[in-house]
Amino acid sequence: MQSLARQSIRGQVLSRSLLRPVSGVHARAVSTQAMSEADNLSLLNEQRAKRPSSPWHIYQPQLTSMSSIANRATGAGLSVGFYGIFLAHLAGVDSATMLDTFASLPGWMQLSTKALIAGPAAYHTLNGFRHLGWDLGYFLNLKTSYMAGYVVLGSTVVATAGLLAL
Repeated sequence: MQSLARQSIRGQVLSRSLLRPVSGVHARAVSTQAMSEADNLSLLNEQRAKRPSSPWHIYQPQLTSMSSIANRATGAGLSVGFYGIFLAHLAGVDSATMLDTFASLPGWMQLSTKALIAGPAAYHTLNGFRHLGWDLGYFLNLKTSYMAGYVVLGSTVVATAGLLAL
């Protein structure tokens, strides 16, 4: 009985053309021509020259794109700083010498140096939490994405001020 019902349903589906290609779409004629390898490469290079090489020419800067660029820049800058400290240790400079050198700097330079480290570190860390939220499926629509971006910026200011107060 069950196989009879399946055959009946299958017959109805096939008779309604649900499993067949759409018959209302007409094929259009496309002319093609054989090209030599040099002509093909020339056409390809001509088409590439017409395309913009960067989305900067197309899109207006947005909070999400600028925060992505800033996240990469702060990550690269922090990595360079950590590698610099590591290479100084390899060269024989110990931590006590680095701290003594930092303590001998004028107060404004100490504060500036701390700000150059604390700001990017706070931003990169907090923006990393925002990215984790995206990975978990949160803050994905436009409104919540911008809200999370502004929260990261505000929290970065507060965290940087807190780190500078230490």
